Formats: sequence, C-alpha cells, structure tokens
Amino acid sequence: ARAIGRMLDSALHLTAGRFLAAIAVSCPHFVGLYLFREGAVDFKKGCFEMNNHMHPVCARMEFLTFFMPICCVLRIFFAPALWFNMAEHADFDSAFHSLPVLLWIVCWSVPFTLLNQILLMPGMRHMFSSWNTLTLWPETIRLNRPYHGLTSTRCHAANGGFYAELLWNLWIVFQGTDVQWRLGGITVPLVIFNVGMLAGGPLNFLIRSPKKDRWIAETYLVTGVLAVSSMFVLNHAWFGIRSTVDLHLHEGPLGPFGHWSVLLWNVLLLVQILVSRSAVTSAEELRPGPPWICGGADHKEFYFPRFWGLLYFCYGMAVSFNLWIMGNYLWMESTPLVAEA
Repeated sequence: ARAIGRMLDSALHLTAGRFLAAIAVSCPHFVGLYLFREGAVDFKKGCFEMNNHMHPVCARMEFLTFFMPICCVLRIFFAPALWFNMAEHADFDSAFHSLPVLLWIVCWSVPFTLLNQILLMPGMRHMFSSWNTLTLWPETIRLNRPYHGLTSTRCHAANGGFYAELLWNLWIVFQGTDVQWRLGGITVPLVIFNVGMLAGGPLNFLIRSPKKDRWIAETYLVTGVLAVSSMFVLNHAWFGIRSTVDLHLHEGPLGPFGHWSVLLWNVLLLVQILVSRSAVTSAEELRPGPPWICGGADHKEFYFPRFWGLLYFCYGMAVSFNLWIMGNYLWMESTPLVAEA
C-alpha cells in the first residue's frame, strides 16, 4: 500500500479559480440530482401503494438519492487535478498516476453505472415514448399512474446531468490552455438540458394535439430557441464572453461582470425564466396533479414535469454561468487553496 501511495500523486491542485469553475460544472448536474430525488420519492410512494416497496429497484433508488450527490461533491474537489494534468499540461501519463484523477473517474462511473442499470429496464429506457413506457413496464414492479412518468422523466434528467458534466470536462481538456475557447464549455449543459426538456415537454405535448394550453408549449419553444441560440453566439463569437478573461481590459470593481456580453447573457436567461414561468403558471389544465390528461392530450405525467424541469435547470444555469465566468477569470492568476505536497 505504501509503494502504491508513493507511485500516485495526491495533489489536488486546488486554486480559487479552478474551484469556482468546478462548482460551475457541477451545478447543472445538481439540478438533475434534485429532480431524481423527487422521482425517487414518487417511485417509493407508488411502490407502497402496490406493496412493492421491498423490490431491489426501490432500495437502489433510495440509495442513489444519497450516493450520487456525495459523489458529485467529491468530484468538485477532484476535477482541478484532472484539468491541471490533462488540460494545462497535456500530460495524460501523469493524470493516470494522480490519485484525485482516478477518484474522479470512480466517482463519476460508479453512480452513472448504477443509475443506468435502472434506466435500461424495459419501459424506463424509453425517454420520450409514454406508450412504450406504460406497455413495457416490468410486471414485477407494478405501479399505478402517474408514477411511471414521474419516475422515468426525473431519472433521465439525472442521467442528462452525468453526460453534461462528462462532456463539459472533456471540452476543458480538449481546449487545454486556451481560456477563451474553454469558456465556450458552458454551451454543453445549455444545449443538453434545453433540447432534452423542450423535446420531452412542450414538443411532446404539442404532438398530442391538445385542445387547451397549446400556447404555453409554443411560448416555451419560441423563448427557448431564441434565448439558447443567442447565448450560443455569445459563448463562441469573438466579441462575446471570450473577451471577458482579458485581465487588462477588466480591472474595474466588476471585473468580467462589467462586460456587456456577460450582462446580456444573464438578461437572456432571466427573460427565458420569467416568460416561461409566467406562461406555465397561467395554465388552464396544464397543472400539477390529476387528471392526467390536458386538453385531450393523455399521459400528462410524462410531459408536464419537463416544463418545470426546464425552469429548475435555468435556475441552476444562472448560478453555473456566473461561477464559470469568475472561475476562469481567476484561474489564470489564482493561488493554491491547498498546499501542494
């Protein structure tokens, strides 16, 4: 054990900038984990109604409600070592001799595997098809409606968080020391969650030809497409947030937050939140609880949670984006928070 310890680098390479950036990368995933917890509660309630609460899947979901957030917090502390070795120094050999990097891989892959063992069950694996979910749901885990939809939609939200975090870290590694292009990594969760929630919620609702509350879904789609496309341009255009990391241009009291692109990005997100929330809270039938049909569109439990899921994600992005900007701004000149061994 001592020989192995001497072979592994235990340095966290934790600086103020990397730490804030790591929190930013984890924020969207925490939203997915919050939604998963709500789904696990509904699943347990449904199992109790059918006297299935002793089923192994029920126990696994309850375990994951605690295990996945713990692993997500640990990855915040291990990610800076991953970036230090792979992104800043392009030293993949050292990365795989780094204890924090290996622990990051374990803390991502183990909960991801356990969650996907549930998601690959018949019925649960059908992310956008409520008919397949209800038809193919295992007989050994009998549930009454609406628990199939309330559970599966939240589980897929958590899974989206895993992919968003992984791809965002790969973006950081791929961009290396190019801070301007690294900032564009915020596009990863922005696209994944907006596409998933809009397709599974408003679009899924509209294809069922509802007679009421169509305008809410249409408002979500128009607002989402306009906001996300505008933020995409700000993320990657030379005149956008890429210029916020220039230390010489932003020496004022607001730092990078004094740049117009950062202010506009926040305004666009705020508009998406306010318009979408105002629309969904003005619904006539598109509301929580029974009946599980809205304007003639059945299976409300499959599309309605994604209307609110997108709002929760936008709340998380408001925190994530601003931490991401400040983290990268400090990353270049930050000092270690933890003394290196």
